[in-house]
Parts: sequence; C-alpha cells; structure tokens
Amino acid sequence: MKTIFIIAKKKYTLKYERKMPEKEVLKMKSFVTNKGEKLSKTDKFKVKKISEKDKERIFEIIL
Repeated sequence: MKTIFIIAKKKYTLKYERKMPEKEVLKMKSFVTNKGEKLSKTDKFKVKKISEKDKERIFEIIL
C-alpha cells in the first residue's frame, strides 16, 4: 500500500504505508516522503487528479 504524489511531473512516494483518502490529504499541513524530504502545503495547493491501482493511490497535485 502506497500513496504517491506527482508534483510538476516528479514522483514522490510518501512515508505512510497506506492508501490515504483525499479528505486526509486535504486536511494535512505537510507530508514526509520515504526519503525524508518534507513537502509543505502552500496557498496554491490543489488536487488535480486521483488515480488508483491495486496497491497504490496516486495524487497529481499542485503544491
């Protein structure tokens, strides 16, 4: 189970080992990637597209 963000054509896999629902993504203020990078939300944050596969959920977002 993975949650993946695609920001400006770059893929970021989140540290959390579950498929996060959209409401939880919207509620959180920042995210941590599996490499330890911190992604903070800005005022321009927007979810463009959500794709779902067997073991992963992919959010295409503007951060």
